[in-house]
Formats: sequence, structure tokens, C-alpha cells
Amino acid sequence: MKASHEVPLCFLKESLKWNDYQYVLPHLIDQYPQYKTHMLEYRQKSDSFIICDNGLFEEVDHTIEDLLEKIHLIHPNVFIVPDAWNDSITTIRSAKHWMINYGKKLHDIDVELMAVCQGKTIGELMTTYQILIDLGYKHIAFNHSSIAYSTEYPGMDILKSQMYGRMELIRRLVANNIIRDTYYHHLLGCSLPQEFMSYGDWKFIKSVDTSNPILVGAEGIRYTDSGISFKPKEKLAYYFEKDLSGQKEDIIFNVNKFKSFIK
Repeated sequence: MKASHEVPLCFLKESLKWNDYQYVLPHLIDQYPQYKTHMLEYRQKSDSFIICDNGLFEEVDHTIEDLLEKIHLIHPNVFIVPDAWNDSITTIRSAKHWMINYGKKLHDIDVELMAVCQGKTIGELMTTYQILIDLGYKHIAFNHSSIAYSTEYPGMDILKSQMYGRMELIRRLVANNIIRDTYYHHLLGCSLPQEFMSYGDWKFIKSVDTSNPILVGAEGIRYTDSGISFKPKEKLAYYFEKDLSGQKEDIIFNVNKFKSFIK
């Protein structure tokens, strides 16, 4: 499984050593010229691989025109089409719109569309997965904090329920022969990093993106061999312009520990 960790501006260059690919947050392209330059320069590398986000987790409401502009500028290998939290119908409607109107055009310039499974129950997530496949998607993502996960484990700590819930979703897709093991599957974010110790046998999961090792390290905390039991309260935006050089050793430690989790 390949990993990419979103980082503050101070670690953009350093991230080329840490990350197996680059995960682009499109709203940062206009806000920070150095971020834009970094991604454009990375794109020129012969072995570059880019997944472009749609802004949902950052609560950025991009227009379709803006997203298409960013796609043609950065030219990602994969673009995650807009989805809606816990809303299967809206997510499927958006996935259908993008596949019908832009799928072939973007495929012709080597940009593949990825859709996210959304829903309120594990069953609904499984149904959404099948519908996305039927729409022609060969790149599918599973988010880390669906309400379905905590519904599945109602008496459990929220972070643990999210961790076990995503694992259970994938397990059921496998057990019911629904998973397409030749397709590309991506894990969006994480609640607890130890989750990724459990995916070694599922080779169809190709990548993960998460800023968790960076954010935990920014608080001066290091992962243990068994992970952690909390999630940092601040998102990447809080640290994006800050100088975290004083926390660099803790951050690098967590990045390397995360790599050991996904092996």
C-alpha cells in the first residue's frame, strides 16, 4: 500500500522523501503559489503519481468549473469526484454526472475518476459500492469516518468504531464476493493509525492518504508500536503556515512508524 501524508508548507520539499505519491488539496493551489509550484514541478517527474481531492473533508465547496480547471492544471492520475457525507443518493448522483459528462474526456488525457462510498449503514455502503462499479468506476475510495461505522459499533469509543467499521465494511465486501480485487481501492484518512496493520492480505487496497503522522508529531507525540488512542484536535489547516522544524524529529518518527504499519 502506498502512503501520502499532507504536510504544512515548511515540509513540502521534505515530503518528497516521505511520500510514495502526492495528494493534492485543490483549494491550496490558488491560496499558496509555492504549493502550486511544488505540485507542478513534482508532476514533471517521470515516476510521479497524483491523487487530487475534491475538498469535502476541508469543507471547501468547489464549483465544477474550478475543479476542472485544477484537473487540467495539475493533471492528476486520479481525481476524486465530489461526494456528500453519509449521503448515498447525492454521492451516486454526482458520480453518475461526472462519469457521463467528463469520464471519457478525462480518461483520454490519462486522468481516472475515483468515487467514494457514502451511506448511513454498512449495507448502504455496500450497495453504493456496487452501484459505483455499475456506473463504470474502477477506482473506489472508503472514507474513515462514516456514520455507518459508529452505527455498527454503538457502544464503542468513536475512534475505535470508525477504525473497526471501515475494516468490517471491506471484510463484508470480500466475504460476499462484491469487491473487485483487480480495481484500485483507496483509504481516505484515518481515525487511528493502527488500523493499517490489518490490511496486509488485501492487495486490492493500493493507497492511503492521511496527515495523522504529521499532526500527532506536531503535538510533540510519537506513535507507539501499537499506535495511539486519540486523534489530534487540529486539522492540517491550523499548522499549514507554521514552522514545525522543532517537531521534525517526532514527525519523521511517526511517518516511519506508519510505514511499518502498512507493510
